[in-house]
Amino acid sequence: MRLSRLALVAVLLVHLTLVAGLVLWCGVLMGLLLCLPLFATLPGLLRGRPYTAGWASMVLVIYVALLLAEATANPARRSTAHLMSILAVLDFVSLVLFVRLSARERAALAGQTESSGGAAR
Repeated sequence: MRLSRLALVAVLLVHLTLVAGLVLWCGVLMGLLLCLPLFATLPGLLRGRPYTAGWASMVLVIYVALLLAEATANPARRSTAHLMSILAVLDFVSLVLFVRLSARERAALAGQTESSGGAAR
């Protein structure tokens, strides 16, 4: 199995865990509204599109910042906010790894195609 596929599986697992955690933490209605940007990325992530993963990583930076701000502002919810921010950071890291690994695999495949195409001439 390619490394990018393993990274994509990690992306999907952490992404869905983050969504479920936010819905459980904030309640169903507020949690679903909060997760709308995360839901917008799901179709492209399920198809394994690196472009979607790239801009989804930028969306996650906002979640990390907001969750860390919540941990600082509300001491009663600090531990849960820290846990959710760790999930968001893991989601960000897995997205970046997926994009980098898939780009590396595409470049290696293009190099193989060029070298085999040149030998056929």
